[in-house]
Amino acid sequence: MYITTFYSFKGGVGRSMALVNAGVELARRGRRVLLIDFDLEAPGIDTFNSLNLEKPTLGLVDFVNSYLTTGISDEFEKYVVECKPDFPDKDAGNIWLMPAGGKEHSFANLSQSIDWWDLYTKRDGFLLMEDLKQQWKDKLNPDYVLIDSRTGHTDVGGICTRQLPDAVTIFYFPNEQNLRGLRKLVKDIRSEKDAPRNKEIQLHFVMSNVPDLDDEHQILEKEISKFKLQLELEREPLIVHRYDSLSLLNQAIFTLSRPNSRLAKEYCNIVDQVVNVNLEDRDGALNFLNKLKLDMQHNPPWETESWTPNNKKSLDKIEAAHNKDPEILYQLGRFYFRERELERSISLYQNAIDMRTSNPNVYLDQARALSELGDKEKASQVAFQVLDLKNPSFRLLVGALRLIQSETFIQVPKCKSVISLNI
Repeated sequence: MYITTFYSFKGGVGRSMALVNAGVELARRGRRVLLIDFDLEAPGIDTFNSLNLEKPTLGLVDFVNSYLTTGISDEFEKYVVECKPDFPDKDAGNIWLMPAGGKEHSFANLSQSIDWWDLYTKRDGFLLMEDLKQQWKDKLNPDYVLIDSRTGHTDVGGICTRQLPDAVTIFYFPNEQNLRGLRKLVKDIRSEKDAPRNKEIQLHFVMSNVPDLDDEHQILEKEISKFKLQLELEREPLIVHRYDSLSLLNQAIFTLSRPNSRLAKEYCNIVDQVVNVNLEDRDGALNFLNKLKLDMQHNPPWETESWTPNNKKSLDKIEAAHNKDPEILYQLGRFYFRERELERSISLYQNAIDMRTSNPNVYLDQARALSELGDKEKASQVAFQVLDLKNPSFRLLVGALRLIQSETFIQVPKCKSVISLNI
């Protein structure tokens, strides 16, 4: 379960619209997605008709008020509803919504119905939110939880931007007012890394509602540079341009109804960036491994900084999350082989083989690792399996033959790959 909060210091940047589009796109790609409407000042995710909510439901405020009344954390299922968008693909995932509040609270007084400061200082509010978070995992087990946070600096904002999330996607219009508000927020989020929980929260930055005009006086360019400098952005911010369409009045979900539009593609860019840093997601894990592989290819072992403690920690996390994925296990084995952790490499190769990987290279790579470890006999046995594969490449055949011990060569003419050569 990977939790991402969508936050903006000021309103009017299309944050909620982006969240719904991102959530639907993730579900379209086969993920299980839970949307949380934590914008108690201006809630409204449940007004997106294209989500096709199954039935009206209570929501977050009702869940908290139940706790304040009884002193017991209620069952999460009472406060969530499944959405049924009209996905064109049968392989689409699931999407649920926990709205801000239900029948017991009017829109006008929703944000004033709970004293969050009192809840956290006197009523164990932190533990209540941790329990709710655990219930998300236990009851729905979503791949992604997307939280829509209210604007400004608030108690609720701290829950959404520091306690709950693994990542925060920050939307802003590039002007001084937003920059002034975001300086403290970004600093506070980054400080979680040095706090007792030692929690590193990934930050994504999205300039939103940006006019698509010629920047002849470099106004936008200067603002972008200022944000990058003062907020210490490590990469270019994503951009969601101002989009003139009457479909916005109907709260159309562009990633679903107009997937080829520029707006839909910009929303998909946000999804890609979130997915690519989530090591629990297969696409995110492969993205990390591919980047690490490129770094290793361009730098010799004694110069590369790829084998850092943080990267080792990331590899452990990938292995734990994807221990049933033969391709990822094979890629992990290659990294450990390069770093001379041969026994671990051999074990990962074997796990990939046991899971019937379709990648024939795993046999040759395992044989090489066994040979370097000194187990020539076992290396010869594994290399011999390459010759019994259907249509192995010439490179694989040559590599395998070099590792096969001389006394085993008498069996070579009987192998599938040799018979298929018709010689």
